[in-house]
Amino acid sequence: MKDFMTAVLMGLALASVGLMQGCFMALMAGAVGGAAYGTAKYAGNTLVVDHAGSLDRTWDAASTALAELKMPAAASKRDAAGGRLEARNAQGQPVIVELRRKSDRVTQIRISVGTFDSTDNRSAAQQVYEKMKAVEEASPPAGKPIATSPP
Repeated sequence: MKDFMTAVLMGLALASVGLMQGCFMALMAGAVGGAAYGTAKYAGNTLVVDHAGSLDRTWDAASTALAELKMPAAASKRDAAGGRLEARNAQGQPVIVELRRKSDRVTQIRISVGTFDSTDNRSAAQQVYEKMKAVEEASPPAGKPIATSPP
């Protein structure tokens, strides 16, 4: 009887460890998923970011950022699902910013500079993204008036 109880207790202990591991993994997956917004990764020559911002605000920030970086968009196309801006940098390389609506509050940004994957091209793509973030942070949210000082 003692061996049977020991076997049952061991089985329960092993089962509970398996359940706890599953809960831990689910918790970690949720934490990683939640932290992923705003985290940049590269896919070849393309910077990919799931950005916490609406498509409209992100589009405006991308257009303004390119203009401020002296790379005005030569071509642009936009619809309700996303858009694409095409420009050229000072070296004549293509600069492409693609936006894809993931939800009302999340937009995927894909930025590529040049044709080949290089440190310089990655740095330039990161610079475009950082400028986009700065422009977006400096602009007032939609629906909120700009504070002005009294006359």
